[in-house]
Amino acid sequence: MTSSVALCTYNGQTYIAEQLESILNQTCPVSEIIICDDGSTDGTLEILSGYAERYPQIIKVHQNPENLGYVGNFEKAMSLCSGDIVLLCDQDDRWLTNKTETITKIFENRNDINIICHSIRLFGDSLKSSDEMIYWHIESFDPDDFTQPEDIMKRLLYQGNLFPGMSMAVRNSFLKVHLPLKRINSVVIHDYELLLLAADQNAIWVEKSVLGEYRIHPKQNIGYKAFTEFSVSGKKTFSRKELFTVFQRYPFVKKVISGLHLNTQLDAGYKEYCHRKYQDYLKNLPLVDRLVNRIKMKYYFHIFDYLK
Repeated sequence: MTSSVALCTYNGQTYIAEQLESILNQTCPVSEIIICDDGSTDGTLEILSGYAERYPQIIKVHQNPENLGYVGNFEKAMSLCSGDIVLLCDQDDRWLTNKTETITKIFENRNDINIICHSIRLFGDSLKSSDEMIYWHIESFDPDDFTQPEDIMKRLLYQGNLFPGMSMAVRNSFLKVHLPLKRINSVVIHDYELLLLAADQNAIWVEKSVLGEYRIHPKQNIGYKAFTEFSVSGKKTFSRKELFTVFQRYPFVKKVISGLHLNTQLDAGYKEYCHRKYQDYLKNLPLVDRLVNRIKMKYYFHIFDYLK
């Protein structure tokens, strides 16, 4: 199977060479690296030009005539990929050398799989913890806990995305069916949209091997504050504020189900999920507080109105 890398850049001169070297050093070489630059004003384009001259058969650089934004740039890069497999790639991370080999073998052996998501390790000078940090630990995600076909879908839709785009590989035949993206709102960006669509078909493979490293630094688009302040040993009780967040998410869930034409049973499933979280919250309270909160939640805060 052939493989394409969809790599998006914007003022990424600091780390882009290290990322490209990690891609070029794969045990199973990639077929092409499609790079879309979204109007860099630093030295990114000069670095990319140098690599394109050294690897003209592999690296293709496209300069956007106008800024497309993060999602638009990825949509363009993905649309230009011709390989059987499309691997999404940010400009500031690193790949382990066996990434494409591992992913290619899975796709070759599983025709029913359209997206593969692998584990990633966090790294960077900004991290305060000296312990090894695996991204899924931050999300309290253990693949072994998800045994039923619908489990991954419910986790993605009900609680949010836990597979960053840089940890994803997409079967191109599936990808092209779903381009252009629907972009139903600003939260469901390119990687999240594709994941939800694949999960609805039970077509996601969760690879437990660490195949990439996710760099944490102050200029990254998503997650810097959460990652730098995370403590591996930290454990907190589910709060009332978090319970409200779960209930308030229902309109979003309903809109996503409708906008992406997902299984309509997920709507009722989310209401059940809310009631379960509500009972879990009450169980952690002393008996008197439990009785008082039950009354306040229903008649003062009207929490169940969010599910109408």
